[in-house]
Amino acid sequence: MDGPAANCEAPPDISDDALLAEAAQLHDLPAFPRALREHTLGLMQFRESLRLYNKLLANENRFRTVRYLLYLDSDRETFGPDGGASYGRLLELCTRRHEISPRVLKTMLALMTLTGFVQSRRGTTDRRQKFYAPTPRLLEFVRQRLSGVARALDILQPEIERARMLCDDPASIRRVLISAGREHVDGTPPADRMPDFIAFFGKQEGAAPLVFTAILSDMDNTPFPSRGVIAKRYGLSKTQVTNLIADGVQRGLLTVDAAGVAAATAHLRASYWRWTSIELAVHARHMRPQ
Repeated sequence: MDGPAANCEAPPDISDDALLAEAAQLHDLPAFPRALREHTLGLMQFRESLRLYNKLLANENRFRTVRYLLYLDSDRETFGPDGGASYGRLLELCTRRHEISPRVLKTMLALMTLTGFVQSRRGTTDRRQKFYAPTPRLLEFVRQRLSGVARALDILQPEIERARMLCDDPASIRRVLISAGREHVDGTPPADRMPDFIAFFGKQEGAAPLVFTAILSDMDNTPFPSRGVIAKRYGLSKTQVTNLIADGVQRGLLTVDAAGVAAATAHLRASYWRWTSIELAVHARHMRPQ
């Protein structure tokens, strides 16, 4: 293992990107390593306990499908009392930047409906219209996910008390979905700022849990779990884990010793620290009291 993670992180390149500047400010806070660990632990527990949801969000494109649906349904001010999550609007958002194909969109809507995450309903003023909406089951997962982010941000910006806000103000989740959704639709998606890292971390099923495992093992200086343990924990096959490790090695994100035990590289540490600072900066923008 090549050195402690705390000595290897690389600050984001600020340039003229306001979000990256905000991410750099979080990244440079003395408490950032503790927040990163809290964030990573939360993501690991979330992925481990909700395997079906984990499968549905196995890559960045599937995740964006859900994000667009949540935004369109939430933004009643823009789209009216039925929300805006019609198939036509979803297709427009998914395909305008060539992010998600019509086939993937149709598959995701069918899977989310079948698994009880999404329901469809007819328009209140025009029964010919059909809208998709998240079920309480999906919204509960969103609440859990945002609560984990809030706990990490409370380490960095305790004065805002985001975790308490989410508990005391149920409407705050819808405000986050609207605010973040509008920015995502109108601006550059956060993941597009790190395309090389996201090509592994966000595009391949099982890569994110593998990265979380490598980072936590590195930060805590604990043995890297076996392929079988990782596969069982996250609902993967041992072959998937083996192939992901090989891909990570080829990309310079992981290293494997003579005994076949994987470990994080300095490149993975720097990339993951940078990505986490960006992700937290996005949520810090939108997760604020009314």
